[in-house]
Amino acid sequence: MREIRLYSDQSLDESSLVQLEAGVAHHLAKVLRARVGDSITLFNGTGLDWQCTITELQKRGVTVSVGKASQPNTESPLATQLGLCLSKGDRFDWAIQKATEAGVTGITPLYSERVDVKLPADRISKRVAHWQQVVRSACEQCGRAVVPEVFHPTPLSHWAQKQDSEAKLFLHHRESGTLPTTKPISVALLVGPEGGLSDIDRKHATDAGFIGIKLGPRVLRTETAPLVALSILGARWGDMDQP
Repeated sequence: MREIRLYSDQSLDESSLVQLEAGVAHHLAKVLRARVGDSITLFNGTGLDWQCTITELQKRGVTVSVGKASQPNTESPLATQLGLCLSKGDRFDWAIQKATEAGVTGITPLYSERVDVKLPADRISKRVAHWQQVVRSACEQCGRAVVPEVFHPTPLSHWAQKQDSEAKLFLHHRESGTLPTTKPISVALLVGPEGGLSDIDRKHATDAGFIGIKLGPRVLRTETAPLVALSILGARWGDMDQP
């Protein structure tokens, strides 16, 4: 039997009955074709998975009985804040989806000198909500019970100055810095847009204490670089660096 795992933005308590939100209920009933008596897993971002049973499934909604909670322990021990410059099309969606699967802690869309994506002020909140849904869906798939937050877009210089992680890194194919020899517990990772970080962007980063590194001899796309970088950091200091 397939495992159904969904995000619900409401309180979950053992032995309670919960009527699912309209969007979640529609997906469960119409897309996944669930039935009364089916077991599903719900999570609400608090770090716990709740085993639930569908007790009622009607046009007006879906009700589940909440069972026991468990902790999936799918979070990386390395806290990573990703500053990712905005890109066109679905590249940004793809990048944050994969970053979530790779264990990122938080994501901030960035404006930089070479970013030519313009977000009207009246559409920013809707766009952030869309990105947050992309992240939630990625959590449903990969088993995470803590949902990374997608922050509102901000200038690269402002984001860089606000970072207080132990290690602060930015990616550029012409940089020659090396990763710290001492294992950090937190990392701020800056990834540029199509065309890469400009000289001005790199100066903003270095002025804020960031170290420039490159990921091998090949130039990676803006949507590929975060996944590769997070995989390397995870292998060195995160999920794979466990006893």
